[in-house]
Amino acid sequence: MEFEPSKQCHLRQLQQLKKKLLALQQELEFRTEELQTSYCSLLQYQSLLEKQTSDLVLLHHHCKLKEDEVILYEEEMGNHNENTGEKLHLAQEQLALAGDKIVSLERSLSLYRDKYQTSLSNIELLECQVKMLEGELSGIVSQDPENKGDHSKVRIYTSSCMIQEHQETLKRLSEVWQKVSEQDDLIQELRNKLACSNALVLEREEALIKLQADFASYTATHRHPPSSSEDCEDIKKILKHLQEQKDSQCLHVEEYQNLVKDLRMELEAVSEQKKNIMKDMMKLELDLHGLREETSAHMERKDKEVVILQRRLQELQIQFTETQKLGLKKDKLLQEKDEMLHELEKELAQVQNSLMKKEMELEKQQRMTTELELTIQEVKQDKSRAECGTLRAEIQKLKDSLEETQQQQKLAAQQAAQYKEEILLAKNNLEDAQRKLQSYTFLEKQKTETIQELQRELQKLQKDSLIAGEELAPNRKRIEELTSELSEARRKLEISEKEKRQFQKTTAEQDMKLNELLEHLKILQHQQREQASAKTSLTEELQEVTRLLEEKREQLKKSKEQEKLLELELETFQQEEKKKEKMTKESLRMLEEENENVKAQLMQCSTQLDSSLSKQNASQQVIQELNNELVLQKEALESLQIQLDKAVQKEKQYIQTMVSKEAYEELSRKSAACQDDLTQTLEKLNHTTSETKSLHRSLAQAQERKVQLEDEIIAYEERMKKLNMELKKLQGFQQQSELEVHAFDKKLEEMSNQVLQWQKQHQSDLKMLAAKEEQLRAFQEEMTALKENLLADEKEPCCLPQRSAPKESCRIRRENDQIMSNMEQWAKEQNHLHNVMVHLQQENKKLKTEIEEKKLKTGHPRLYTKALGPSKTEPIQKGKVCATLGWRGTAQDMSQRMDITKFVGIPHCSEQVDTFC
Repeated sequence: MEFEPSKQCHLRQLQQLKKKLLALQQELEFRTEELQTSYCSLLQYQSLLEKQTSDLVLLHHHCKLKEDEVILYEEEMGNHNENTGEKLHLAQEQLALAGDKIVSLERSLSLYRDKYQTSLSNIELLECQVKMLEGELSGIVSQDPENKGDHSKVRIYTSSCMIQEHQETLKRLSEVWQKVSEQDDLIQELRNKLACSNALVLEREEALIKLQADFASYTATHRHPPSSSEDCEDIKKILKHLQEQKDSQCLHVEEYQNLVKDLRMELEAVSEQKKNIMKDMMKLELDLHGLREETSAHMERKDKEVVILQRRLQELQIQFTETQKLGLKKDKLLQEKDEMLHELEKELAQVQNSLMKKEMELEKQQRMTTELELTIQEVKQDKSRAECGTLRAEIQKLKDSLEETQQQQKLAAQQAAQYKEEILLAKNNLEDAQRKLQSYTFLEKQKTETIQELQRELQKLQKDSLIAGEELAPNRKRIEELTSELSEARRKLEISEKEKRQFQKTTAEQDMKLNELLEHLKILQHQQREQASAKTSLTEELQEVTRLLEEKREQLKKSKEQEKLLELELETFQQEEKKKEKMTKESLRMLEEENENVKAQLMQCSTQLDSSLSKQNASQQVIQELNNELVLQKEALESLQIQLDKAVQKEKQYIQTMVSKEAYEELSRKSAACQDDLTQTLEKLNHTTSETKSLHRSLAQAQERKVQLEDEIIAYEERMKKLNMELKKLQGFQQQSELEVHAFDKKLEEMSNQVLQWQKQHQSDLKMLAAKEEQLRAFQEEMTALKENLLADEKEPCCLPQRSAPKESCRIRRENDQIMSNMEQWAKEQNHLHNVMVHLQQENKKLKTEIEEKKLKTGHPRLYTKALGPSKTEPIQKGKVCATLGWRGTAQDMSQRMDITKFVGIPHCSEQVDTFC
C-alpha cells in the first residue's frame, strides 16, 4: 500500500512526459509543414532560375552563331584577298602614296576590333541588366497594382541599382539556404535526441513494468508489511534515482522547447524572406517578354552594324595587305643596306689588319737593324777599322732609310688614326675590332717569343763570331742579305702606301654612302612626321566615330520607342490585313468587271477600226474615182475651152460674116451649160476633198485611241499580275498563319487534356489526403480516448486486483504498436504521394520548356499571344496554368498547402532541402 502513491506519481510523470512528447511531435509536424512550404517555394524559384538559365544559354548560343558568322566572313575575306593579289600588284604605284594612311587605318582597325569586343561584353552586361530590370519591373508591378500597364516608367531606373538589388537578393538567398541547412541540422539533431529519449522511455517503461510485476509478486507473497528496513531503503534509493532521471529529462525537454521556439522564429524569418524573394521573382517574370523583344531588336541592329563593320574590315584588310607588301619592300631595301654596311665593315677590318701587319713588319726590321748594329760593333772591335768604316757608312745609310721609313710610318699612323676616328664616329662597331686586336696581341706575343728565340740565336752567333772571327765572308754575305731585305722592306712600304691610298678612297666612298644613309634617315623622319599628322587625323576621326556612336545610342533609344509604336501598328496592320483581304476580293471583282468592260470596249474598238478601215478603203477608192473623173473633167474642160475659143473665133467670124442671131444664141447656151457643169464639178471636188480630210482625221484619232487602249491594256495586265502576286503572298501568309494556329490549337488541346488529367489526379490526391486526414483525426481521437482511459484507470481506487495491471500494460503496448504501424503506413503513403507530386511538377516543367523552345523556333511570339487571347506576357499564361492546377497565390491556397504537406515524410524533406542547398 505504501508503493501505491509512488506508483501513481510515476504514472503521472509518465503521462506528463507523453504529453510533452506529443507536443514536441506536433511542433515537429508544424516545422515540417513550414519546411515543406519553403521547399515548394524553393522548387518554384528553382524553376524560374532554370528558365532564366535556358534563356541565357540561348543568348550565348546566338552570340556563338554570330561569332561563327564573323569567322566565316573573315575566311571569305582571306580567300578574296588571295584572289585579288594579282590586281593589287598593278595598284601598288597608287598605294605607295597612301602608305601613311594605311598605318593609321591599321590602328583604327585594332580600335574597331577592341570596340567590337567591348560591344560583345556590353551585350552580355546588357543581358544581365535586362534580367535585373525584369525582376525590378515585376516587383514594382506586384507592389503597385494600379501601375500594371506603366512598364515604361519603371525602365527609368539605372542598371547599377538593379545590379545591386540583384546582388542583395542573391545574398538573401544564400543566407536563407544557409539558415535552412542549419535548421535541417538542428532538426536532425532533435530527431536523434528524440529517438534517444524514446528509447530511454521505452527502457524505463519496461523497467516500470518489471517493477510492477515484482511488486505484484512481492505483495502476493508478502501481504504483511515488510519486516526489514533495508528493503525499504533500497526502494527509496531507486525512487530517488528515478526522480533525478525525471528531473534531468524535464530539463532536456525544456531545452528542446526553447530550441523549438528559436526554430519557429527562424522559420518565420525564412518564410518572410522567401515570400519577398517570390515577389521579386514574380516581378522578374512580368517584363521578361518585352525585354526579350527589345534584346532581339537590339541584336538585329547589332547584326546590321556588324555587317557594316565587316565591310569596313574588308576594305581595311585590303589596305593592310597593300601596306604589308610595301613594308616588305622597305625591309628588303634596309636588309640590302645592312649587308652593304657589313661588307664595308669587313673591308675596314681587312685594311686595319693589313696596317697592323705592316707595323709589325716595320718593328721586326727595326729590331733586326738594332741587332745588326750590335753585331757590327762587336765585329768592329775584332776586325779592321776599314771594313768597319764601310760598314758604318752602310749602317748610316740604313739608319737614314730607317728614319725615312719611320717618318713615313708615323704619317701613315697619323692618317690611320684620323681614319680610325672618322670610322668610330661613323659606326660603333669597335667591339669586333677589339676582339680582333686581342687575337693580334696573341700573335704579337707569339712574335715576341720568336724575337726572344732570335735573340738567343744572336747570342749564339756572337759566340760563334768570337770563335770564328776569321770567317768574315759569310758575314758579308749576311750583310748583303740584310741590304736585300731592306730593299724588300722599302718595296713593301711602297705597297703599303698604295694600299693606304686605296683605303682612303674606300673610306671616302663609305663617307658618301653614310651621307646618303643620313639623307634617307631624314626622309624617314619626314615620313614619321607625316604619320604623326595622320595619327592626329585618325584621333579626330575616332572622336567623330565616338560621336556617331553616341548618336546611334540615342537612335537606339528612339528606335525602342518606335518599336512600341510599331507593335501597335502591327496590331492595326493585322486588322487592316483582313480589311485588305476583303478589299482585294472586291477589287478583284471590280477588276474582273473592268476587264470584261475593257474587252468589250476592245471588241467595239476593233469593230470600229475594221469599219473605219473599210470606210478608208472605200473613201480611197472614191477618191481615186473622183481623181479619174477630175482628170476626165479637166480634159473635157480643156476640150470645151478649145471649143469656146473656136466658138469665139466663129462668133468673130460670124460677126464679121453677119451670121444669124439664132446660131449665136445656141452657142451661148452651150457655153453657159459648160460653165454650169464646171461649177458643179468644182463643188464635187471640194466636197470630196473635205470628206477625205475628215476621213484622215478620223483615222488618226482611231489610231491614237488604239495606242491608248493598248497602253491601258498593258497597264491593266501589269496591275493584274501585281495583284495576283500580292494575293498569292497574302494567301501564303494566311495559310501559314492558319497552319500555325491549327498547330497551336492542337498543342493547346493536348495541354488542356494534360491539365485535365493533372486536375483529376490532383483531385484524387486531395481526396486521398482528405481520407488520410480523417484517418489521422480518428487516430488522434483514439489517442485521446486512450489517454482518458489511462487517466481513468489511474484515478480508480487501488482496491482492484493487482493482477489486472500487467494485462492493461500489455494492452496499452499492443495499442501503441498498432498506432506506430499505422503511422508508418501513413508515412509510406505520404512519401508515395510526394513522389507523385514531384513527378507531376517535373512533367509541368518539361511541358513549359517544350512550349518555350517551340516559341523560340517559330520566332513569332506575337502570333501566339494573339492566338491565345488578350494575354500580353508569358507569366500570365503561367498563372493560368497554375490556376488550372489549383496553385493560386492566395492565403487560402497557402493554408491548403500547409494541410497537404502535413502528410509528407520528414526525412524526405530534409534530404531534398540538402540537395538544393
